[in-house]
Amino acid sequence: MTVARSRMATSLVGTAATVGALAATVKVASLLKDTLVAQYFGSGASLDAFLLALVVPGFLISVAAGTLPSALTPVYISIREHQGARAAHALAESIFVSMYRWIAALSVIAAVVSLGYGHLPKVALAPATIAALPWLALCLAPYTLLQGACAAWSGLLAADGEYRTSTLAPVMQPLAMAASLGLAGSTNSPLVLVVGLLVGTIAQGALLHRALRVRGHHVLRFTPPAAVDVDAVRRVRQQYLPAVASTVLMSATVLIDQTMAAWLPEGSVSSLGYGMKASALFVGVGAMALSTTLLPALSLHVARADWPAVRRIERRVRCSILATAVPLTVALIWGSAPLVRLMFERGAFTANETTLVASVQQAYALQIPVHLLGILYVRLASALEANRLLTIGSAVNLVANVVFNVLFMRWYGVVGIALSTSGVYAVSCVYLVWAARRHLALAEQGCAPCAVAVPSISEVPCASAA
Repeated sequence: MTVARSRMATSLVGTAATVGALAATVKVASLLKDTLVAQYFGSGASLDAFLLALVVPGFLISVAAGTLPSALTPVYISIREHQGARAAHALAESIFVSMYRWIAALSVIAAVVSLGYGHLPKVALAPATIAALPWLALCLAPYTLLQGACAAWSGLLAADGEYRTSTLAPVMQPLAMAASLGLAGSTNSPLVLVVGLLVGTIAQGALLHRALRVRGHHVLRFTPPAAVDVDAVRRVRQQYLPAVASTVLMSATVLIDQTMAAWLPEGSVSSLGYGMKASALFVGVGAMALSTTLLPALSLHVARADWPAVRRIERRVRCSILATAVPLTVALIWGSAPLVRLMFERGAFTANETTLVASVQQAYALQIPVHLLGILYVRLASALEANRLLTIGSAVNLVANVVFNVLFMRWYGVVGIALSTSGVYAVSCVYLVWAARRHLALAEQGCAPCAVAVPSISEVPCASAA
């Protein structure tokens, strides 16, 4: 049994590496698309309007649909283990019916809020940008609904162990946008980008829907199934609201960083944006690999009350993260200046800017190990149906972010904001390790809420009760 569990943990690490490679492929395609966008649009009013029109939809998708897998997956796998696949499918379909209504309402809200961008006080947007925003917001309203469905469907595929489709399907967006740009020729109308984005999202959804149908899911229904476990639906909703709150609080830290950078000398916001690209690439690929594979694997063992397997996965993944992320961080810090010079130093980007951006990049790089390690324990908390721990952690992060920004900005300027971000992730990682491990220990004793769904551990006496 021990050998089998060890092999299972090793297989999980290998699967995560495969998912990371697939996610990197999507990132490369997106980078090539960005190169084409820069070639056709530069940094003009048309691109500004398109990006601004996407801000609210992107945020709402992340909050409303991106958080759903962390709430649904543990309960879905638990029901599948104890009641069978049909009951689990009914649960997912019921949750999706509610989500479609919720996302449809948010699509309207996103369009209305985006309409008001040009009328905010002290907004210094070009007249062409203000003129384009209203119709772009309306054209992108379907995107909120489509991409929200794609995010939820990807999580369900991952819960069923189908990682390739859920990871690769997003490549359809940059490919469709690149094709749209190529077919449109030299035009710089943002409508070209909108058409490409919508076509790519529809193609992504079609791939995901087909993969779900193959596995017996009927996710395009708009009335809940008659036979669904009401208690399971309640458990999903109990986990969903804390996950949403956590995402909102974490998104606020990004907004705070951008706002406080605007208080610094001209060019600070741009330097912050350039300096985060390298670390964001590595963290993004690692986060996709870990998030996609860890939650289903951990949820399965929690549902079976196989606590030794859970601890084995936690230990093996932790060691793999540190063995990979620490050398990567050292290499990025050491080669920061040459990398910035290679990527950006041409035209209006001078050697002085290279020096500043390289320093920002080094400060951001410090977050890579603790950020990825934190994802492990975020997924462990979600698998244990303890998303409330994440809300508490995000609130702590928000306070720490403001305090660290104020302190480090005084000493290091814009580099201090990047250093503050790394410090926040370090604080978050320490909290998550402590909270998730403590909750796991309670689950082993039969005291944690997730233990209620597992008959085999409900008979174990609680240490605190003794």
